[in-house]
Amino acid sequence: MLGGQGAVPNKVINSYALVDFTFNLMMMVAVTYYAYFLTDVAMIEAAFMGTILLIARICDMISVPITGGIIQNSHLKWGKYRSWILIAPPFTATFFILMFTNPPLNQISKAVFLGACYVVAHVCVNFAYNGHISMMSILGRTPQDRLRLSQRKMQFMTASSLVFSLTCMPLINLLGRGNEGRGFFLTVALFALIQVLGYWNLFRQSEGYDVYEKDKAAIKGSTKASAGEMFVNMLSNGPLMALFVSGIIGNTSLFVISSLLTYYYKYVAGNLGMITIHLTSQSVFSFLGSLIAPFIVAKLGKRSTFIFASLLNPVLYTILFLSGGRNPYLFIALSSIGAFLGASSMSIGPALYVDTAEYGKWKTGKDLTAFIMSMSAMPIKIGVALSGAVVGYGLAIIGYNPLAEPTEALIRGIINLVTLIPISCGLTAAIIFILFYKLTDEKVMEIMSANQVR
Repeated sequence: MLGGQGAVPNKVINSYALVDFTFNLMMMVAVTYYAYFLTDVAMIEAAFMGTILLIARICDMISVPITGGIIQNSHLKWGKYRSWILIAPPFTATFFILMFTNPPLNQISKAVFLGACYVVAHVCVNFAYNGHISMMSILGRTPQDRLRLSQRKMQFMTASSLVFSLTCMPLINLLGRGNEGRGFFLTVALFALIQVLGYWNLFRQSEGYDVYEKDKAAIKGSTKASAGEMFVNMLSNGPLMALFVSGIIGNTSLFVISSLLTYYYKYVAGNLGMITIHLTSQSVFSFLGSLIAPFIVAKLGKRSTFIFASLLNPVLYTILFLSGGRNPYLFIALSSIGAFLGASSMSIGPALYVDTAEYGKWKTGKDLTAFIMSMSAMPIKIGVALSGAVVGYGLAIIGYNPLAEPTEALIRGIINLVTLIPISCGLTAAIIFILFYKLTDEKVMEIMSANQVR
């Protein structure tokens, strides 16, 4: 066994995955409802909303490698990675709550305030997230343990999405009591506090795993690196770049669809309450899919599993487009099928990034795991940033106005946005990954063995 260590205890694996459960509750509010909050609660114009989110998310995106570099070169007393899951979450909670306020300001001042809160909140998110994702490399010392951590992480995340779909809108209505803005504020406050508890539980359960040995690090495999070294290492890592670019495209599609669900069910289906059915069904099937994911991955391997999932969405959304896109029950059914079969790909994402980190260490002799694992968040951030702009500008192009009655042209425009974007994104992501990601599971085992004896 690599590293000479036993398997990771289930208690630690579950604590690691529980972070994703609690964190996802908070993040899903922003991913699913923040565009809607800005246009229909804060009453910011659609095009202006797109500009706010684009600028704020670019700042958030830039902070990812910066926070990853800080963690890469940090040596805090609670551990290289554990320190950040202790320090950052309370700050994340504070500024996430402020994101969902509606201060009595003019539109420009309100936009600047909410945009600033968004940036600070997500910088704090990046410190905690990067610390958490990097811990996979120290908790799991074998490919099998890392895959278990990655798959359990997915299972808890999908369970969280199920809980979110069942509770979020009812909580907003219950706590708001007719005031949608108040409902969003109190719901986010509750979820933000829960994510703090999730991180702190892992901090307690992982004691002893992340002890920084400064003298040992100085002798073998130094983890310190300049910003230039980090980026050169990343750009020369072919599998990482293939995974990175395909991830950007896939996440852009995912977040565009998530943001457009509110508009689809409000204007196309004519029943906003059906979004709960959609999210619940998708979450249930995603969770069920995460349970069979280990069998699919064992049969196909990580590389083939990722390719299969990338090609799945273009097929499903082509069916929706050709049907006319107006049947919400067909939309729910196709989304549920995609969630069920696509869960296998999501369950291996972190493990794929750990594999590319091992490849980079094997190729260059430099262990930049913290930085590379932090970059696993970058496709998500870029996807969120691009999706905010795509949704905002897309709505503006089709003439969306929350105060006007929906027209046939508006409804057709929303359907086109919901279907054509995932079709094109899925095909592009699959082609890039097929052409440039060549790491098989067998090759990764060889690389890890070579790194152990280096």
